[in-house]
Amino acid sequence: MAIRQMTVFKFFLTITLAWLTTVVTANEAENFTPLSTWKENRIKGLQKPHGWLSLVGLKWLHKGENSIGSDPNNDIVLSHGPKVLGSFVLHANNKLVFQPKENSQLTANGEVVVDDMVVFADSHETEPATVFMFDTFKLMVVERGKLGLRIWDSQAKTRTEFLGLSYFPEDESRRVVADFVPYEPAKIIPIVNVLGILNETPSPGRLEFTLDGDSYSIDALDSSEDYYIIFADKTNGKTTYGPGRFIYTEGKVNASGKVIMDFNKAYNPPCAFTAYSTCSLPPRQNRLPIEINAGEKKYGNSVY
Repeated sequence: MAIRQMTVFKFFLTITLAWLTTVVTANEAENFTPLSTWKENRIKGLQKPHGWLSLVGLKWLHKGENSIGSDPNNDIVLSHGPKVLGSFVLHANNKLVFQPKENSQLTANGEVVVDDMVVFADSHETEPATVFMFDTFKLMVVERGKLGLRIWDSQAKTRTEFLGLSYFPEDESRRVVADFVPYEPAKIIPIVNVLGILNETPSPGRLEFTLDGDSYSIDALDSSEDYYIIFADKTNGKTTYGPGRFIYTEGKVNASGKVIMDFNKAYNPPCAFTAYSTCSLPPRQNRLPIEINAGEKKYGNSVY
């Protein structure tokens, strides 16, 4: 009789624990973006007037004067607009100054440019990056080992002739609950970008998870409200973008030490759409030896 009671007790305990797990998961899921909404937001983000689809140039700046405008004799040639818009002058101490010439339409951080002005790159420690706008263009200086001018054009064919995105069918089994194993202190991992520039990047921890009965782990990078994952798998170069894909987790680690990572929300890096991005490549430990047939597929007729 005692054995039978113990068996019944174990049965109800198992059912109760399963029910509690379901409730916790359901409650957590209320804070997450549904996949359909995530896809809508993904398209909207790409198609913004100056989103990744409109990135048309990345021109490295040399010391001295870098003239810019539509005249082909400029150092930086634009597809349309004033023949000479002005010059970016890079000094020996890496101070960058913009000298306007035909500046009737040019603004910097919302203010009309009428005089020489100091320009800040996206890497500046205290000042926001200087954002120039005129006509259909957006200009901003970025630092990727050296200073370069990033150029967006809302009328770029990559934006106006966008082919849309395609996805694998949603697969709930590709939405995994991972164990978050913190690195204390943060682990510094080398991450290379497509330019071959190496960045020593801190990782707050790794995610350990199971797919189809096998265990895997990948290092996470930190973000404000979640973790950022750069990963590769065996679909790359066949049905998905060659170098790899990105994912943001569904929030950060919870009180139980868990993080939800949905491979259905894996997406292509900007380099899948433009040759002028500087995407990071997956570190070796994030290259999974399996096919993950979930998330965003290769874009259009891309050869990558």
